[in-house]
Amino acid sequence: MLNKIQLYAAAGLAFVLGLVGIYWRGKSDGAEAERDKQTRRRVDAMKRAKDVRDEIMDDPYLIDRAEQWVRTNDER
Repeated sequence: MLNKIQLYAAAGLAFVLGLVGIYWRGKSDGAEAERDKQTRRRVDAMKRAKDVRDEIMDDPYLIDRAEQWVRTNDER
């Protein structure tokens, strides 16, 4: 009788530990996926910033076109 109780207790404990392991694994996988998503966003933002910077630096007439939008010292 005591052996059956020990067997059921061991099986129950193994089941509970298995559930806890599955829970923690899912939690860590979710955290890793979130970190990956944030990293991809940062990389995309850096690429966009580089594209904009390159576009601005490659445009020799940017200053001429920007004069119409920027105030001069006299208008302040």
